[in-house]
Amino acid sequence: MLLRPYAAVIRGRLQWGLEFRLDDSGMIVEVGPHTGMPEPYVLTPAFVNAHSHLEYRTLMGQIPGGDYWTWIRQLTELKKSQTEAEVVASCDLAAAENRATGVHFIAEHSDRPFAGASLSRHGFEGPVFQELITFLEQASPEEKRQIVLDRAATQGAAVSPHAYHTVDESSLRWVLAQGGPLSIHVAETQAENDFTERGEGPLAAFYESFGFSRPPTGKSVAQSLLDLGFAGERVQFVHGCALSDTDISLIAGADVSLAHCPRSNIALGCPTARVRRWLDAGIRVGLGLDSAASSGPIDMFDEMRASLDLSRAIGEPITAEEVWWMATGGGYASIPSLPKVPYDLVPGAKMPLLRLSVEGAHETEDLLGLDPTAVSWIDGGDGA
Repeated sequence: MLLRPYAAVIRGRLQWGLEFRLDDSGMIVEVGPHTGMPEPYVLTPAFVNAHSHLEYRTLMGQIPGGDYWTWIRQLTELKKSQTEAEVVASCDLAAAENRATGVHFIAEHSDRPFAGASLSRHGFEGPVFQELITFLEQASPEEKRQIVLDRAATQGAAVSPHAYHTVDESSLRWVLAQGGPLSIHVAETQAENDFTERGEGPLAAFYESFGFSRPPTGKSVAQSLLDLGFAGERVQFVHGCALSDTDISLIAGADVSLAHCPRSNIALGCPTARVRRWLDAGIRVGLGLDSAASSGPIDMFDEMRASLDLSRAIGEPITAEEVWWMATGGGYASIPSLPKVPYDLVPGAKMPLLRLSVEGAHETEDLLGLDPTAVSWIDGGDGA
């Protein structure tokens, strides 16, 4: 197959005048200058959703934003009213919308055990993380571990803790001992650091209201997890809004990746993630669409715009090229368990490819103004 777009996105940068020859397996075997008239589209690797909650799609617009802790309590209550059929329908709808916005790889967080089947039905690749929560559960931590193991087995998922403050320490150590890939919500709010450093703030008050306590570690939530052993390339931290410079340095040194979910963070009043500092530290960073219940419509272009705008608003700008890379090759590298292969338009690489219908694009930032209607898949390569 010979692809001759007028431009292509290579490591996030828009480049002109190149054509791509693929073998029968879809591998890029040659990249060279145009040998004929180009076609009116831009070629890019398919997008990577580095953090997702498919099961909350049908809750979009039902919970007011503005405050994370109010939002999460309302989400927990709404979940109780959902039937299995409703959750399955939510997963299928979100999967279809991820496909429509050009996503192929997803790192999915799943509470109820239905997302994995939806991802399979729609042809996605990527790990499913079956979330473990042991705080305020009817089952004991040991019983909850077995429940989550059983759920994970039904959808080929890896057991992973939801967050430091929702999982007891013995269960955190148990998850580490399982040896699988891990993805955990970390420092989405400053309250998590207040809780681990000093045993103060809304999380400590919430624990106390139920007669529980948890000794502070004297360190940030990120450092507390690193000390427990949540380190190495099998670990992904999600959100990281309230990471300090020390946290960022330690995360980089521990080879832990980060998932950035800007629209969700904006909606829930979270601190602004210091993505410029993450990238400068050499951390592998992916862009996550999170859940439609917090982020809104499933749209990777809108997510990229939000990331760029947030970085500029705090005076620590990232570039459009870096944002695109976070949504493609950088995002791929950030997801634990994916094969270590090139994810870019280079010889020897093999990946699903997108055709973007856009005329007159001069730089990557011009592409950020698109929406899912501009997306089509090369040779039906959507995996569906």
